[in-house]
Amino acid sequence: MRMKTYAKYVGTAAVMAVSLVLFYLSAVSWDSLISSKEKVMFYLKQPISISDAEEAERQIEEARRNNSQGEEGKEGMPEFCIWGQKNEVNLTNESLCRNFQADAILLCGNPELLFEDCRLPRRKDSLGCLVDEAVAWELFGSLAVEGKEISYERNIYAIRKVLPGDKKIFAYQAGSQSEEDAVFDRITMQKPEGKSLGDLEIAWLSQHDIEVALLDLELLRGIAGACVLLVPLTLGICFLRYLFCQYKEQEKLIWKAAVAVLGLVAAVSFFMTLKPLVQIPDDYIPTKWSEFSFWPELWACKKERMRLLWQMPKTDLDYGWIRDTGRAAGFGLLAEAAAVVLVLRRIKSSGKL
Repeated sequence: MRMKTYAKYVGTAAVMAVSLVLFYLSAVSWDSLISSKEKVMFYLKQPISISDAEEAERQIEEARRNNSQGEEGKEGMPEFCIWGQKNEVNLTNESLCRNFQADAILLCGNPELLFEDCRLPRRKDSLGCLVDEAVAWELFGSLAVEGKEISYERNIYAIRKVLPGDKKIFAYQAGSQSEEDAVFDRITMQKPEGKSLGDLEIAWLSQHDIEVALLDLELLRGIAGACVLLVPLTLGICFLRYLFCQYKEQEKLIWKAAVAVLGLVAAVSFFMTLKPLVQIPDDYIPTKWSEFSFWPELWACKKERMRLLWQMPKTDLDYGWIRDTGRAAGFGLLAEAAAVVLVLRRIKSSGKL
């Protein structure tokens, strides 16, 4: 009998430990998603050429200069990077006679929007490039390769920085050496203040004749966040339910009052803890509650954006948010399943929560 009791406690502790580990992994992945919420990503419905991307950049820089000088002109855009990917290009280290295939990312703008804490190569640096650790190791057998040269399409590029990771990435700024058939199909921007994402879509089309579609990563962050918060919600509700049962069982008024105060404190603390984590974007709130067409239109819009996220061609940089979304949602649901098992075991053993 005693062995069965020990086994029950050990099983409960094991399930609780698994739930906590899964919840931690889910929260870490969600935090990675949240850290990128200051960036906005667009997909170009019609890819553009290098000359079109450079013309758009020239117009944006001109508008910024006009605004800084108090002149009338096009409204300035936030920091941006127009980019595209070409798969499996051949890179060469001629000094060591080594070749390696990597995915080339052609940039037109600020590389820091794609690679965290990486401001190189600068916009006019068409002779500089970035490589990740996999490329550096395969071409040089070392990670200390900044300043060394590699060749691509008969052009020589100097490595400005080594990026962490093993995605086999080679990135460089568009310039006179860039191949003419290269295309751009993505735009990554800083999230603007005081300007809606819909306004940005219109601005790209009206000012630069570039038709873009928003990649709704905010929706994915919301879905992943809901999965992460399932465990705290479940445990919080169960604890409040337990306090309510204790309140009903107390016969003395002083103990009823004590349990009631404890429950109130727990409910307020629970609400204040979760409140900063639950943020509803403005486009999810109708301007008038009597606007009944808002909800069907919102559903249709989100369904279309989810379809775009699913069907669009993926790049190496997309697998970051895909991985984090999958882990946050998957680990969160598994952690919730383990928490439900704990609750059911509690119900089975005591007949109540």
